[in-house]
Amino acid sequence: MTNPGFSGQLVLVVGPSGAGKDTLIDYAKERLQHDDRIRFVRRVITRPASVGEDHDPVDLAEFRKQVESEAFALYWEAHGLHYGLPNIIDDWLAQGHVVVANGSRAILPEARRRYATLQVISIAASPTVLAQRLERRGRERHESRKARLARSDKIDVNLDDALAIDNSGELSFAGNQLVEVLQRSLPADPDSDGAV
Repeated sequence: MTNPGFSGQLVLVVGPSGAGKDTLIDYAKERLQHDDRIRFVRRVITRPASVGEDHDPVDLAEFRKQVESEAFALYWEAHGLHYGLPNIIDDWLAQGHVVVANGSRAILPEARRRYATLQVISIAASPTVLAQRLERRGRERHESRKARLARSDKIDVNLDDALAIDNSGELSFAGNQLVEVLQRSLPADPDSDGAV
C-alpha cells in the first residue's frame, strides 16, 4: 500500500554485485554531506563489517528479531545474506527529505507499492568490470562470485522507469551523474531566495 503521507522521495540505487553501488553512494554522500534535505540510509546486513560497505552488521537471529518487531521498511535476502532498510526512512520521507538507499532489484515491486515517489537508479557495468571488481573486493570464493554474476542475469524486474548510470569507467563520471540526479530530486531550499 502506497503511503500518501510522504512528501519526500525514496531513491533506491540498484544493480548487480560489483556495479559499484556503495562506491557511487559514498561519492554522492561526500559531495552532498552539508545538505540537510538529503539522508543516506545505513543498511542492516547479516555480514560482518568490512571496508567498502557501510552497514550495521547483525547475526541472523538478531535480523529475524528485527523483522518480527517490524524494524524494517524493506528487507530482502540475496546470496545467503539478509538485508534491511530501517524504518527511519519513513520518518525522513514524512519530513520531506530525499532518502538514498542501496537496494535490490528484487524488492522493487514492494518498494513501488509502498512509495509513490520512488526513484530507481539502476547502476550497470560491463561483465568484465563486474567480474574484476568482485574478485578485487575479495569477499567471496570463486564459486560465490560466479553465482553473483549469474544472478545479475536472472533477476526479471521491470526497470523501464529507472534512470540508468553506467559505472564501467571513471568513478567521477558516474558519480557526478548520481549527484546531479539527487540534486534535481531535492525540494526547494527554504533559505534560498530563488536565485539561481
